[in-house]
Parts: sequence; structure tokens; C-alpha cells
Amino acid sequence: MPPPEADDQISGNAREWIDGIVLCALVAAGSRAVEANRDQINALNVFPVPDGDTGTNMSLTLRAITEESRIQPAFHVGDAARRMARSALLAARGNSGLIAAQLFRGIADVSDGRERITPVEFAAGMRAGAVAAYDSVPNPREGTMLTVMRVTAEAAADCAESGAGIAAVLEAAVKRSVEAVALTPTQLDVLRDAGVVDSGGYGLSVFLAGALEQAQGRGDGATEFPPPSPIGVESDGRSFAGVRVDFINAAQEVIYGYCTVFMIEGEDLDVIKIRDRATTFGESAVVAGDSTAVKIHLHPLDPGPVISYAAALGTLSGITILNMDEQMSEWAAGQQSLPAPAPVADAPRLETAIVAVCAGSGLEAVFAQAGMGACSPVPGGDTMNPSVQDLLGAVEAAPSDRVLLLPNNRNIIAAALQVPELTDKDVQVIQTNSVQAGIAAAFAFSASADLDANVAAMSAAADGVRSGSVTRAVRDAVVSGREIVAGDVMALVDGELVATAGDPVTALVEMVRHAAPDTELITIYSGVDVESADVDKALLAVQEAAGEAEVEIVHGGQPNYDFLVAFE
Repeated sequence: MPPPEADDQISGNAREWIDGIVLCALVAAGSRAVEANRDQINALNVFPVPDGDTGTNMSLTLRAITEESRIQPAFHVGDAARRMARSALLAARGNSGLIAAQLFRGIADVSDGRERITPVEFAAGMRAGAVAAYDSVPNPREGTMLTVMRVTAEAAADCAESGAGIAAVLEAAVKRSVEAVALTPTQLDVLRDAGVVDSGGYGLSVFLAGALEQAQGRGDGATEFPPPSPIGVESDGRSFAGVRVDFINAAQEVIYGYCTVFMIEGEDLDVIKIRDRATTFGESAVVAGDSTAVKIHLHPLDPGPVISYAAALGTLSGITILNMDEQMSEWAAGQQSLPAPAPVADAPRLETAIVAVCAGSGLEAVFAQAGMGACSPVPGGDTMNPSVQDLLGAVEAAPSDRVLLLPNNRNIIAAALQVPELTDKDVQVIQTNSVQAGIAAAFAFSASADLDANVAAMSAAADGVRSGSVTRAVRDAVVSGREIVAGDVMALVDGELVATAGDPVTALVEMVRHAAPDTELITIYSGVDVESADVDKALLAVQEAAGEAEVEIVHGGQPNYDFLVAFE
């Protein structure tokens, strides 16, 4: 029978402990995500063979794990993880399935004998799984699922070590996985030639995104998660479903042989020796297991010799031999049956363009006005920081070879600083740590000035702004040395708590009283949930509290903050 209410165990806030029921619910959600995105994962499958089965293999491997968990539920996380690892090894299909199985082996090793584990230990299991995955491949290649697994585990570990719960750890892992997937064409030539990201890495990212959706209580994982745009790839205008036509045509001239997968069961099996020997029989070897059971994945032109070698070592089971040439032909036909993407009209070229991170229709309009039509927004801010890939995509889409990038949040600056190294465009990052500073910078922009002059003027304008915000505490905490209770309305200036109140307007007025003595201009941006009556009330109250400072209020439409305030 299935675990009782398994999916309900981790909804809501992140839990600090992970037991077997929670682990099963996360994996089940990840499995549903891979199934929901299976066709898209298959469509991107060009390495090591363009046979269109990566999504199918991952989905079938994960399905076996979840079915076993339903039949034998376990509260004890060590027991649950051990069964998952065993099921994954037995059921692993293809290259991607066997590599994915190593993730569960790593979690099982860390969870051994434990009734429950912490997010730190969960992340350590991810790291151990990445090490096992690299060890399972005789000749590991970067730019593949291996790379994505490794850097994602590192991000999860870094987040967990800061004291974060499992939902935050998974969120960090998903964000890093998307960035890593987008970068795979810069690491593996075949992906760049095909014009796509690595399908196995994308599948792993989808799995984690499904688990995150469950951990955050937003759904059961069965959601479409589109792949990121490949970095370092320029469209040739002749692609079907993202894969270049010339790659598809060339792939049909190659002989690939047979995808051969089977299990050896016996005694005193030497995994390392078997792995080394397997490479002499074919390509794309992945070998994993222990002294009693070893799973082999291989691409030989003739599967007979490797089968005969393995039969002398023990009992064979689960033998699957697929003709990859037939699979490749079917994949190519499926690619070419899809319509080519519609051409996108080119935007007018500019001398210099601005890319600004913000959230809210009103703020987007303010940036457009400030940048005199040269500014394009990237959705993002607190709780929804854009990735390096998001920022790079916006920079590449900007209608100029010279771009000024405004991150507008201290948590986004690090990602923004990576962008100039990833593009041929001349990109200058103005390190704005708030939307208010970004708006001031955008108003200092001059379309007639050169790039260096704009950087100097915009940086100076941003430095001349103090940034205030009014928001509600989502949990009990200590902020700037003061105890805050969930639901309190807080007023902060440059990140420091200056007032608390029972309602946003009162908190706003207290903030203005604190900051007004050194201010000439106060600009207030109202949030998406602020009623028009409260806007009018706020304007009158702030004008009274502001002394001689000029006050204006603008609809910002931002989430999370009732008011954002610029003090200049």
C-alpha cells in the first residue's frame, strides 16, 4: 500500500529533517516532472547518440523507484534510500538512467542506518552521488549530465551549510542546474554543433524542479519545465525543434550499433576491472554496482562479445539490446516533422542598450521612460532572482552590441558580474543593489554619451540614493538587533530596520520621519496589493512628515513590498 498522505508530508514551509516518507514524496514529484517533460528531453537527445530515448530511460528508471516505494513504504530514511538505490540500479535504462541511479546510491550511502537526515546530509548525498556517477564512466565528458550533477550538488551543499531547509536547498540546486544546463554547449562540441543543451542534464534539472515544486507545496511536480536557451549557440534559421538540420542530416550517415544494458549478479565482482574491460567492447560505457551486482551500459557494434564476457562472471538478467540506428532514424524523422521556429523581426539597433531587473508593470514602465526607450526589463527581484542564463539571454536579445546591465538587487549582482565573460557584446555591470538605485541610474543615462561616460554618470546617480522598503515579516526573526514577529510590518532603509508598525502606511510614515532630514526628493513606488485609498492616504501622510522634501508617489506594481522608497 502507498505511504499514507506522502505528498502532504512536505507541503508548506521547508522541513529541517527528511525521513523516508518525505524522501519518497520528493522523488515521486521529480519522477512526475520527468514524465511530463519526457518528449522534450527526448527531442534534445543528441549525445552520446541521437536516438531520442534519454527522457524515456530516465522516466522508466524513476518510475521503478516510485513503484517500489509505494509497495514497501519506509519511514526510516536509510531503509527508503537503500531500496531506492537498489531499484534504480536494477531498473536503470540507458546511459542517463544508470547515471541517475548514482544519485540515489549517494543518498543511500549518507543515509545508511539513519532514521532521518538533515538538509546538510541530503546535500552530502547529492555530492556522493555525483562522485559515484563520475566513477561509473571510464571516460567522463564535461558538458554532460555528469557536469550538471556535480555543480548542482555543490550549490545544494553550499546552501545547506548556511542552515537552509530542504526547500531552499532544492531551490538553490534547481537554479544552479538551469545555469549549468544552459552552459553545456560551451563545454561539448557536439551540443554546440547541434544547437541544443544536454538532454540528460536537462532531465536532471527537471527532476529537481519537480521535487522543489513538491517541497514548496506548489504542486505535485507534473509541470512542464522548458529547457534553457543554449549559451554559445547562434541560430542558423534552419532548425527543427531546436536541433540544427545539418546536424540531423550528418547524424544519419553514422553507424551507431546497439545500446546494450544488462545486470551481472555473482560473488566477488570487481567493478573497476569490469568497467575497464567494458571499454574494449564498445563506446559510452557506464558501469556501476558492487561486489554482488554490477549494471553495464554499452554501445557496441556487436553485443555478442560483451555478453559472453559477462556471462563468465555471473548470472545475467535484464538484458536489453536496442538497435540505435533504427532509433536514430525515428528520432530524425520526428525532429523533421516539427515546424521550424517562426522568424523574429529584428528590433531597431541602438548605440547602447540597458537591461534592468525589476518586477511590476509600473516599475517596468518607469525604467522604459528613464532609459528613453533603450531599456528592456528582466523579471526578477527578491524571492525570484534571475539566473545567469536569464540575464545573458536578455543581454543577447538587447538591440545593441553595447549593454549596460542593472541587477537592482544585492543578491543578483554576483550573477550579473558573470555575464560579460559569456558574451561577445561589450557589457558593463552597474552594481545597483536596489530597484530605486537602478531607476536613478537609468534616469542618468544619455543616449548621446559613450559607454564609459554613461557608466560613470549612472554609477554616481545610483550611489546618491538611499533605498527604503515596507514589507511584512513572514516569520519570527531578529532584524537589526530587534525581535520581529511574523506578520509585523517593517520599514527598512538600506537594509536596516528603522521602524515597525501594524500597517504599511504607518510604517512608511515612520520611515520618512527617520530619513527625511537629509532628503530633498522622496519617490514612493506602491506595490501590487496596495489599494488606491491607501495610496492617497500615504501621500498625504508622507507630505506632512517629509518637511521641506518634495514627495511624489508612483504605481510600481511590485510584489512582496507595499512600498519602495527612494530618498535623494
